[in-house]
Amino acid sequence: MKLIQRRLLSSIFVLVGVLGYSSISLAASGAFETNVAVDGPAIVDVSNQSGKVVVRGGDVDEITIRAHITVDKRTSRTDPIKAGRMIDSIKRSPPVQTDGNRVVISALEKRSQQRHVSISYEIIVPRDAAVSVRSVSGDVLVSGVEGHVDAESESGEVTQAG
Repeated sequence: MKLIQRRLLSSIFVLVGVLGYSSISLAASGAFETNVAVDGPAIVDVSNQSGKVVVRGGDVDEITIRAHITVDKRTSRTDPIKAGRMIDSIKRSPPVQTDGNRVVISALEKRSQQRHVSISYEIIVPRDAAVSVRSVSGDVLVSGVEGHVDAESESGEVTQAG
């Protein structure tokens, strides 16, 4: 009887460990979305440390910013609580500032976040928006934007399509 109880208990611990690891793995990513209504020519200025930036022009009267936050695998595995706190901190206070028709998305300021966090953006803008994108590490794609476009990446491809 004791052997069966020990095996059952061991199985429960393994199952809890696997389920716990799965939920911890999920804690290593998160997202936020912001919508900014614009009245007139929009200006979007993006500075991103790590992650892909996609800007698409469309027949819209607002700027939509969708961000996917990822904490590196090492931090997620070794300190899942820290990884979750980083994600929650960014979601609570996204690096997005607005001033009228101008939207500024800035790189993360905290050094620990700069080292361990990547944010990929999908940004929908009015077609006539002026767009500036600077990326340290990540591809940049700008399409459908008819306003002024200035895009560069230190270590990633830059693609502009009409």
